[in-house]
Amino acid sequence: MPSRSTQTRYAVITADVVGSRKIRSFRARRDRLLASVSQFHLERKLILSPWTVTAWDEFQAILRRPEYVPQVILDLRRLLFPFQLSIAVGMGSVTDAHRRPVNQYAGGEAFERARVAADRLKLGSPKYRILTSFESGHDLFDSIANTIYRLQDALLEKITARQWATINMQMKTSRQDITAKKLSLDISTVSRNLKRGYYWHLTETAETMERIVRAYF
Repeated sequence: MPSRSTQTRYAVITADVVGSRKIRSFRARRDRLLASVSQFHLERKLILSPWTVTAWDEFQAILRRPEYVPQVILDLRRLLFPFQLSIAVGMGSVTDAHRRPVNQYAGGEAFERARVAADRLKLGSPKYRILTSFESGHDLFDSIANTIYRLQDALLEKITARQWATINMQMKTSRQDITAKKLSLDISTVSRNLKRGYYWHLTETAETMERIVRAYF
């Protein structure tokens, strides 16, 4: 079992919207979607303060606990669609974690590591596209997390708007018959959309990664 630090650890996520300059009315759409996802995460006590825009196409938040990272990544992917995101995750200590806005007051290991992860995303890979990157200060954990998410990243570009809509409703209802009714679809279509949209891959990855994060942090 990995050793644990007695110091409070947080996770910082820095996300960039890919191709933002080509998105019509980007600023208005960005602000509307971020306000919605901020409310969603604050109500569920996943983040310390609302998602903060740190650059034109970059936004950031401090998560209350590292194990919330997998769920928040999935939420960002599904709730901010059709935006395609590069998501950098840093884990470690944070100074002034509860002061707002986070980009002016907070700092520390988690922010520094999130920047390292973001720089890695910008460098990319000659072998495949990378959309998610972890930097935690623990080499084995980073190898596990980055390998898992590179596999998941390969699936993201194949998910259609209709499949994301079905996934989002299924995550609200947890029942395919209710999802079908809400979306005015038959159950077979819902089942097909979930399967082709990799719903079980996405949710099982989040659940498994949460257990892995808990084991390390």
